[in-house]
Amino acid sequence: TEESFERVFRLGTTIGFFRVQAMVDKPQLKLRIVAAQPKMFVEVVRRVRRMFDLDADPVLIANCFARLPVLAKLCERFPGLRLPRGWDPFETAICSILGQLVSAEQRSNLVGQLVGGYGDKITHPVSGEKTRLFPRPEVLAKSDLKCVGTTVARKEAIRDFSRRVLAGAISLSETQDPTAFRKALLETKGLGPWSAEYISLRAIDDNDAFPRTDLILKRVLELHPNLDLECIRPWRSYAAIYLWKEFAQVLSRIKKEKRT
Repeated sequence: TEESFERVFRLGTTIGFFRVQAMVDKPQLKLRIVAAQPKMFVEVVRRVRRMFDLDADPVLIANCFARLPVLAKLCERFPGLRLPRGWDPFETAICSILGQLVSAEQRSNLVGQLVGGYGDKITHPVSGEKTRLFPRPEVLAKSDLKCVGTTVARKEAIRDFSRRVLAGAISLSETQDPTAFRKALLETKGLGPWSAEYISLRAIDDNDAFPRTDLILKRVLELHPNLDLECIRPWRSYAAIYLWKEFAQVLSRIKKEKRT
């Protein structure tokens, strides 16, 4: 919603719901959890902290970025930006595949089609309405995905990724070696360097992923050829977030001005 993030979830056999809201005038988040098993609360809190990157150290990152004037200025303008991660690594990866080269609205529609067509039906723990969970890997691995209006190549990428997750060829552990994770992603049909870096940034605890083939980041590097990102390792993921934040609107405005 305009003032909150909320969702249903399944952990083991337990269905639950949570809502996250920003506290007014406080650097805090308010979390509401509804679940039949209170023992699940600890895991929900852990995941929410990770989703909103609450354990990041903005001062440490800002001190590192002080070496590069472009990033130093951005830290002053947008202090304390966090890495937006997902509730579940598998879900995050699939949504990233669906979101390639489409708008945010199109991506949302595609995810809605995927969930509506292949997610397990449940009763919402709060409203009592019928709703669906995100599809399980074993469902997507064998589905024709005809309910999803995306390309044949992306459908095959979703199936192959799901199969490789089920087979153990791709690990979704948050503590694994990011380099090995990206290598496994590149061995999946339809996933290239952008996908590997972006999924690594969003799905696992990789602070150093940098999808340099991204259209915005590629343009930024062309505008600032002396931007030495090697000197800010292992925080390049935060550099990507800052550069997206600043240059997405700037480059969009320049593009519109050229058209007129």
